[in-house]
Amino acid sequence: MQRIYTWPTLLVMFMVTWCVTYVLFATQVEVFGLTWDEPAYMRAALSYHDWLYRLWRGEWIVMRPEVLSAYWAYNSEHPPLVKLWYAVVAVPLIPFYGDIVAFRMAAIALSAAVFALMATSVTHQWGMRAGIVSVVVLLSMPRFYFHAHLAALDVPGALAYLVPIVLFWHTRHQRAWWIGIVLGVVWGLALATKVNAAFVLPVLGLWWLWCSRQRYVLGRLVLMGATAPFVFVAVWPWLWVDTVERLRAYLRWLTVDHWQIPQWFLGQIYLPPPWYFGIVIIVMVTPLAMLVLGGLGIRWQRQEDRAFIWLLLFAAVLPIIAVMSSSVVYDNERLLMPFFVVWAMLVTHGVMQVSTWLSLGHPQRQRYLWVVVVTLSVIPSALNARQLWPHLLSYYSESIGGLPGAARLQMDHTYWNESYLTAFRYLDEHAPAQARVWLEPWSLDVPHTYQRARVIRDDVLYGSDTGGSTWGRPVEQFTPVDADYVVVTYRFAGWTPAIQALIRGNNQPVFVIERYDVPILEIYRIP
Repeated sequence: MQRIYTWPTLLVMFMVTWCVTYVLFATQVEVFGLTWDEPAYMRAALSYHDWLYRLWRGEWIVMRPEVLSAYWAYNSEHPPLVKLWYAVVAVPLIPFYGDIVAFRMAAIALSAAVFALMATSVTHQWGMRAGIVSVVVLLSMPRFYFHAHLAALDVPGALAYLVPIVLFWHTRHQRAWWIGIVLGVVWGLALATKVNAAFVLPVLGLWWLWCSRQRYVLGRLVLMGATAPFVFVAVWPWLWVDTVERLRAYLRWLTVDHWQIPQWFLGQIYLPPPWYFGIVIIVMVTPLAMLVLGGLGIRWQRQEDRAFIWLLLFAAVLPIIAVMSSSVVYDNERLLMPFFVVWAMLVTHGVMQVSTWLSLGHPQRQRYLWVVVVTLSVIPSALNARQLWPHLLSYYSESIGGLPGAARLQMDHTYWNESYLTAFRYLDEHAPAQARVWLEPWSLDVPHTYQRARVIRDDVLYGSDTGGSTWGRPVEQFTPVDADYVVVTYRFAGWTPAIQALIRGNNQPVFVIERYDVPILEIYRIP
């Protein structure tokens, strides 16, 4: 019989999980290299902070349309809520921790909340052991583990996706009309976090069709859908000016005006990638044991768990289906962060069901078998991650032979510039004064942020064929042949003809990052 946990117990579970994961992540905020997108959110948060500070001081001039627009224009292609969080939490920490650490300390607070909410919900459904298992399972997914440390939008987007789904589940039997309003407010805030939250209402609608069909639930979903847009606009000051036009521009950016991201896949550049790319990349970057146990968690359903399992299944699958329509905004697994969280919950159910089956009808054995099952299931990915550390974006599942298997399949060895930090440290030690370093196009924000934070030398000039600077630093555009050093990451879609010629020639790199004898990054000295 399932144990019923009181809300104080669940609150303790939430707080303990949050504290443990926060402390774990806090020890590693400087280990993982800065990624492409983080500087843009940092700059936007600084602008938001200035606007909020002036408003708090009573400078009502900041509410004038032209002033408000100036403060909120930068990075207005993305919703504001995570950047507002950074503005309120991270910016005040900068004097104590510096730019990068301050923003990441704020970010991991949201990442820890993902683990805490997941563990608490699983505990409520399947017990304390299952809550512990869910945390271990999600921590053992290397790509998600890496993303959880970044001052980006992806893992906060997963939190925003999970919150309204969990709230809906735990209030599904209550008939009060105002619950629909509350869900609408929560969903509106989720939409103001990241676009992934748009799939929440379809997930709940599918669950209603498949598992409920109760009229009051349908009415709740209608009320939820009617409330959320008003909340979305209310928390985004950018939309307070020319609301209709800016909403239209935002929706167009999500659908037809978004810059197109070429995707390297199985030895070719695609734009857009094939419809099955999302499915394949999930298989490639999710540990094999987790795929199997998640499948068993879906297959071995008890009657009392069936509705919850279906809700999780819809929540896991719908974002993948949504991006199967030949999207041009793929960037490997980044858009699929919610999948990993929900799948970890399904894996947890699989672990508990397998341990029950192995106990052969002896409940006392099941008390210990779950530890054995979860330990054996996480060992392969943990060992793989240890070999790759800290370059976890190079993780590939055992199902394709890890990183060497991905290289044989001609997949990217890495992406998103996280390996640059190691390269910059080499250049700090070996590059002469005023050295010119060529980086991949549109990558200059990464070294400029490190230079601004005084993490790396300021005299080294980083340039590229194209791209600007988020921070307004002087940018010089030059080709690889005009540089002293060329930094090449093994994200093949970004390889220009000059880089291809450099790699295929007789040139030998002066510095290499590799794992399993597979290169991740190389630095070439240009004579």
